[in-house]
Amino acid sequence: MRADYIRPFVAAAVDVLKLEFGVDRVERGALRIETSYYTTQDITAIIGLTGEIEGTAIYGTSRATARRMVQAVTGTLPPVFDEMSESAFAEFGNVVSGRASMLFEQQGLHCTISPPTIIIGRGAIISNVGIQRLIVPLHTPLGELQLAVAVRGPEDRGHTEGSTAT
Repeated sequence: MRADYIRPFVAAAVDVLKLEFGVDRVERGALRIETSYYTTQDITAIIGLTGEIEGTAIYGTSRATARRMVQAVTGTLPPVFDEMSESAFAEFGNVVSGRASMLFEQQGLHCTISPPTIIIGRGAIISNVGIQRLIVPLHTPLGELQLAVAVRGPEDRGHTEGSTAT
């Protein structure tokens, strides 16, 4: 996976956290390649990407962080994780992916995003069918969020070891 396919997601996430959620500080944690197919967070938002950039953007966080995201927008902390918390986190993933898509367009790479799918609970299996998943932890005053990006561009498709062009 090329680093220039990750940067739009990180830049978009930082922008969304600052502009939409009023976060004044976002620190990126150590990047790592995910070796497990299991979800590791309480709440996971999945956004598919198709076009010249294809794959999946997976956003994860805790129930507490999702509740604090609602509080940042509405001024009221929900007493429990509820539909509003779920919706806020889904919208976070949707807006970040949309902004990343616009950044790809500026690079001349077309892609379209799908509506978010939310998984509640840890341990669901999400396979990216041969695309490595890069984990980007983001530490904020609201809590930690994880971006898991598994995307590939046009140069990554259709190339198998030992194949020759005709």
